[in-house]
Amino acid sequence: MNISAYILEYLKQFGTVTVPDFGVFSLEKSKAVINSENGSILPPASTIKYAPDYEAKSDDLAAFIAGQKQMTLEASKTDLQIQTDFWKKKLQAEQILEVQGLGTVYIEDGSTRFKGQRLQSDHPDFYGLEEIRISDMQAHSPKSAVSSNAEKDYKFNKSILWAFLIIIPVVGIIYVGFTQQELLFGEKSFENTPISVQTKTHRIQKDTVKVQQHAAPVTDSLKKDSIIQKTAQPVLQKTVTVQPAAKSQTPKQAIPNNTKK
Repeated sequence: MNISAYILEYLKQFGTVTVPDFGVFSLEKSKAVINSENGSILPPASTIKYAPDYEAKSDDLAAFIAGQKQMTLEASKTDLQIQTDFWKKKLQAEQILEVQGLGTVYIEDGSTRFKGQRLQSDHPDFYGLEEIRISDMQAHSPKSAVSSNAEKDYKFNKSILWAFLIIIPVVGIIYVGFTQQELLFGEKSFENTPISVQTKTHRIQKDTVKVQQHAAPVTDSLKKDSIIQKTAQPVLQKTVTVQPAAKSQTPKQAIPNNTKK
């Protein structure tokens, strides 16, 4: 088992590892990605990251390797130092270094870069997710079926759109017609307002007044007749009183005196 395999094992257990005089490897969660090489969709997983640091110091990895190989710590440190020196010399000479199981380190524009491997994660959020190959999906689903389904979906969505475009304006017009009648039809004319009823009743009142005015002379004539009757009564009384005076003026007839002497 080589040094890179021990680094990967340590990394899976603890999430980060410091390689003395070389740098720090760590795990980082990554989203699902599309592999352009084979046209597949890779599920979410963990990606190895590398930060170069030629002055890093730690004995944790050496102690871990010593426990796995059942060797002393000093011997493990020596083997680790030999391996990291080889990696640095090869990277400097070839400008690229492939670390087995971890990724590829390369120098670009004077800076060190790293393309890490994706590791299948045992995290519960990613459990059971597998790689999806788009080519296999296309083989199982013919293009004709896909196109027919797309046309059906398009027609269905189009019918729903037209239904909304027709129903919503109609409902809006009905609502405005009930709530804003004056805004649509204008104010009501005077012929339809209660004012016309009032004018009719007012005309009736005028007619009644006219009737009373025409009836007034009748009452006046009655009053005149009563006045004439009142004036006529004293005249009759005067004539009655005059009659005794007439009697007094007529000479009395002589009553014969039949008495014998």
